[in-house]
Amino acid sequence: MHLLSETAVWNTTSEFVMPDGMITKALGKSSIEISGDVILNKSWAKFGDVLRENDYRITVISPFEYRFESINPALGIQRGVFSIDRNVIYSRFRIEQTEMSGFEIIIRNGKECNTFGALYEKEKLINTWRALMKKEP
Repeated sequence: MHLLSETAVWNTTSEFVMPDGMITKALGKSSIEISGDVILNKSWAKFGDVLRENDYRITVISPFEYRFESINPALGIQRGVFSIDRNVIYSRFRIEQTEMSGFEIIIRNGKECNTFGALYEKEKLINTWRALMKKEP
């Protein structure tokens, strides 16, 4: 079972790390709703007083591949693919009309997920992140 296997709400604790080592912490939530071959994931993270949102529309192509589009008001429209291997999701994405791209790995173990990702502009690292996601009862 992976993060997108079931309708659920997840609370998140994240750290974003800049190339100079500066760490910003965030709290958030990810609400996943499955309806047939379409999955909606409305997520947000709050950094102090700053709120960042990502609204994903995910289409199941096969049990091992999902395609997604995410609207992030701060960055733009992200498009990418989720490659599924049992309890692990490997994500690769690009942000339209920019030279930004990135990846994320989401590993589920029971009622928790660990995520690790990075965002780049061309070859330059913008930031990395990690998060602990805990499923609400």
